[in-house]
Amino acid sequence: MSENQTLPRPNLIEYQSHLKELVNKSQESFEKQLSYISAGSLSISMGFIKNVVGELSKSKYEGFIIGSWSLMGVTLLINLLSHVFTSNCHNKTIEEIGDGQYDYINALCRHNDIKKLNYVSIATLILGIAFLLIFISLNI
Repeated sequence: MSENQTLPRPNLIEYQSHLKELVNKSQESFEKQLSYISAGSLSISMGFIKNVVGELSKSKYEGFIIGSWSLMGVTLLINLLSHVFTSNCHNKTIEEIGDGQYDYINALCRHNDIKKLNYVSIATLILGIAFLLIFISLNI
C-alpha cells in the first residue's frame, strides 16, 4: 500500500452492532461453560469418593470436600440467578428505550451488577475446584 492510500474506515455503527452480538454470544457461552464445569466437578468428586475413597467417613479432611460441594452448588445457584437477573436488566433497558426514558448511567450500573455476579461465580468455582483438588491430593 502506498503512502497516499489509506485504509477504508469501517462503519462504526455496524462494527458496534457486531461487537454487541459477540458479547452476547460470549455471555451465553460463559454461563453454559460455568454450569458444565461446576456440575462436572461435582460428578467427578462424587465418583472419586465412591471409587477411590469408598466412604466419605473413611476420608481425611472431609471439610474440603464438603466445602467444595458447597461452593460448586453456590456457583450453580449464582449462575442461575445471574441468568434471570441479566434477562431482567436487559428487559428494563429495552423498556426504557421504548418509553424514551433511557438513562446511560442506569444501564451501565445494571451492566456492572451483572459483571459482579459473574466475578462472584468465577471466584466460587475456582475455590470449589481448589478445595476439591486439595481433598483429592490428601486422600490419594
